[in-house]
Amino acid sequence: MPVDYQFGSFGLDAKLGILLRDGEPVAIGQRAVALLQRLVESAGEPLSKDDLIEAAWPGLAIEDSNLTVQMTALRKALAEGDGAAWIETLTRRGYRYVGPPVRTPLPGASTNTAERALAMPSRPSVAVLPFANVGDDPEQDYFIDGMVDDIITGLARIKWLFVIGRGTTFS
Repeated sequence: MPVDYQFGSFGLDAKLGILLRDGEPVAIGQRAVALLQRLVESAGEPLSKDDLIEAAWPGLAIEDSNLTVQMTALRKALAEGDGAAWIETLTRRGYRYVGPPVRTPLPGASTNTAERALAMPSRPSVAVLPFANVGDDPEQDYFIDGMVDDIITGLARIKWLFVIGRGTTFS
C-alpha cells in the first residue's frame, strides 16, 4: 500500500489516518496520527507544544496533559518497532522527531485512494461510527467528537482488538 511517509519499519498514510508497521495497521487514534504526521514532516526540528496542539486539535483550547497522553500512546505504538526513543521531549519547549530518516513517495508515484487496498487484519476488528448531535446544539459537537475519540482510544488499548481509525470511519 502506498504511504505518505516511510520511516524505519513504519509507514504513515496521512490521508487515511493509518500507521503501518511492516505493512500491518497499528491501532492508534486519529489525534496521534496527526501528531506523528506533524513530527515526521519536521523531522529533526523542534516543534512547540502549541504547534502540535494546533495540528491535532485545530481551533480548540485544551490542556497540555492531552498532548502528553497522545505522545505517550504514540511512543508506545512506535516501541513495538524499536522506535520508543524516536520522539524526543524538549523540556518546557515541545518535542522533536529524531528517528530514522523519513522518506516520502517520488513525485510521480500514485497516491490514488482507489488503488489502495488494506489487508484484512488477523484479529477481531471494530469501527466506532460518529455520534449524531440529536439536540442540534452546535456547542455540543466538540463534546460528541471527544466522546468518540475517547472510545476509540480506549478500545485501541486492547491488544487483541484492531480498531479502525477515526478518519477512516468518519469518511
